[in-house]
This record gives sequence, C-alpha cells and structure tokens, in this order.
Amino acid sequence: MKHPPAALIAVILLGLVVRLVLAPYSAGSDLAQFYGFAGTMLEYKTCFYAYADSIGHIGEGWPYPWPYVYGPVLAYLLALIRSIVGGSVEAFWSGETYYVYVDPTWAFSIKLVFIAADTFAAVTLYLLLRGRGEKVAVLGTVLYYLNPVTIYVSAVYGMFDQLALLFFLLGLYISTRREKLPYALYGFTLTVKHTLLFPVLVSLWDALLDGKSGVKRLALFFFGALIPFFPMLLLCPSSLRSLPELLGGMRVGYTLPISYSLNGVSSLATYLHQTRGIDTLVFLERWYIPAALLFALVFLRHAFEKDLFVSTSLAYLVFVATFWRVNPQYLAPLVAFLIIIAFRIGGFSSALALGTAIYTGFWPIMHPTSFWFHVHLRNPNWGMVALMDRLTLRIFSDEAYVAYSLGLTVLLYTIILTSTVPHLKNLKAWLSEKGWVRA
Repeated sequence: MKHPPAALIAVILLGLVVRLVLAPYSAGSDLAQFYGFAGTMLEYKTCFYAYADSIGHIGEGWPYPWPYVYGPVLAYLLALIRSIVGGSVEAFWSGETYYVYVDPTWAFSIKLVFIAADTFAAVTLYLLLRGRGEKVAVLGTVLYYLNPVTIYVSAVYGMFDQLALLFFLLGLYISTRREKLPYALYGFTLTVKHTLLFPVLVSLWDALLDGKSGVKRLALFFFGALIPFFPMLLLCPSSLRSLPELLGGMRVGYTLPISYSLNGVSSLATYLHQTRGIDTLVFLERWYIPAALLFALVFLRHAFEKDLFVSTSLAYLVFVATFWRVNPQYLAPLVAFLIIIAFRIGGFSSALALGTAIYTGFWPIMHPTSFWFHVHLRNPNWGMVALMDRLTLRIFSDEAYVAYSLGLTVLLYTIILTSTVPHLKNLKAWLSEKGWVRA
C-alpha cells in the first residue's frame, strides 16, 4: 500500500476522535446481554450452544431473555474480553421498573473492538475504491466513516455488524489479487454474523459460474465457515444440535418499537395494526417473496456483468429492503455497500445510491439518541446527555419513523430495480441466440 494521503489520515483521525469521545458515556442493551453471553462461554466453553437459548437466562446471569443467535466468533471474543477486563452488569426490579446497569469498563472495552473493526472497514473500503481515483476513495471513506449511523452502531449503542463487514470487504479486496483465498473469508463472515448471507450467496454464485474451477473456491468457503466451529466439533459436538434453531432467528411478528424498525413494509404494517387494528401480519410473513424476486434479478445481472463488488452490494440492499425485521445496526454495512454501488455503476443508480447513503445517517439524528447515554449507566454523564439532546431532533412520533423507513425502502427498491431490470434484455438476447425465444 502506498503512503496514505493526508486527507485519508484526517478523516480517520476525526472519525476516531468522535467515536472515542462518545463511547465511554453510552451503552446499548445488547452490551449488557453480551456480558451474560461471555459468562456462559467462560463457564461452558465448547458446550456453549447447549446453554445459548433463553430458557435459563436468569440462572446464566443474562439480564434479558434473548437467545444467542450468532456464530461462535462473537462468543469467543466476548469471553476473551471478559476474562481480561472483568466488569459487571446489574439487573433488578424496583417497583414496576426493571433496571439494567452496565459497568462502563465492560461497555467501553467491547466498543473498542467494534470501533477498531469499524475503522479497518473504512480503510478497506478506501482500498476498494482507490482504483476509481484518490478523491473518490477519500470521499467514499468520508461518507462511511463520518456517517452518523456508523458512528452510532459502533460507538454509541455498541454492535458488531462492522466486524462481519470487515471480513467481507477484506475478501472483496483480496479477490482483486487472488481468486480462491477470499472464499475462506466469505465463509468466516457468516460465523461472525449471518446478516451478510445474501452477499455471501452471490459470491458462491460467482464461483459456480466458473464451473469446475469454482470447486476449490467452494471448498475454501466451507473451510472458512467451519474453522470457528472446530473446537466445538471436537470437544462438544452435541451442543451444536440446537444451533439451527437458534440461528433461525425469531418468529415473524410485528416490529416493535416502530422507531427501531427500518423496513418500510414492516413499519407500516405494524403501525396500521397498532393504530387501526388491521391484521397485516401476512405482509411480514411473506417477506421472502419480494426477496426472492429481487435476488433473482441480482443473480441475473451478475451472470452478465460479473462485477462481484456491485452484485454483492446489491444483494445486501435486497436484504435490507425486504427482510421483515431491519434493525438500526444493519444500516452500517448498508452504507458501505451503497458507497460501492455509487462509485462503480454510474448514472442514475449511482446518484441515488449516494443520496441514500447520506439519507441513512438521518436516523440517529431523528432519534432521542441520548437515551443510551443514561438508561444503562448508574452514574451518567449528564453533560453528554445534554449535548446529545442538542445534536439530535429527539423525535418520538411513530409516524416520522414510518415515513423514514418507507422512504429508505423505496430508495433501495429503486436502486435495485434500476441496476438490474435493464439486464433482462441481455437475457432475452441470450435466449434468442439459443433459439429458445424469437428475436
């Protein structure tokens, strides 16, 4: 790598300072739950998944009855950090109120890892875009690393989506130099977080398009996916029996609170059910129908264009546009993939992707983000709470978030369709050559 330009260094330093200023004074609910997961991992080690459901959450010291629904990488990481820094979580009822307080040392230690992943993901994104020119690469890094939603996910709430994103982006970057090695990283990505499944499936489709030469790539993919499971397979294979059920996720239902539901269809369906009593669950339960249709268009585009950067990015857009429950943390990878599309496709889709990447950053500004600066901290920094109140709009109205999520979903559908539908003519031409349709 060449000596990084001063502009890139300035962007990274600015984004890092902002994150490190915010991180010690806030904590999301998942950080409290992560402490419980870490304790279970330390106690049961390779048999972790046998105790990863929510049935015995009180006995396991989990503050919430949320099961562990991820691959083993996070569990290993959480256990390592807890063994080093310790920390604590208090959970108790007082009257009719349930309080959960997180030790700031634990919260900040976890966030440091997420911030590091976020930072390396930004640098990798810069490397991916550098072929389009230095200014483009720096601008893409600015749009990602200084975006309020990426800052919110890693430094305010504290979630690890950027860790999964990092491994996937590294795979894309290495794919420009080696054909097979990236597939191990794609497989490993799913053991960090399965929300990148759609982009990974496109990468497998890319391998299959190469026929027999793609077999080695698939083998490396499965090797990368199995590496984190090897200790469990060797020492406690029975614990993995519950894994499919855990990773299956929650049963489809109405998405509450609406302010944290960022799929427009789900938000509107939930809002109509809450305010009008209309049974709209069928629209959430059939989310896979539009997902399959849009995904097929992405597959078709890739068969003709074979631009893995764009195709995997569009696949993640399909996930966010159609999945029944889209949480704010899913927007962090979305920003990165939108930026890739913006600087590789060109035309209307490019401009729209660029605007959508900026649009995503409005959610933390709309939201009363200061909530996470006091709700889980026994001794909040009220100066930081006041500062966040001044920097955000503190909107509580469900209608505003329904409008925001609908806007986001419409934008994503438009990007996907304008980037894929024109390639249907390529399919028609190909079928004409085969003599299957008339020209």
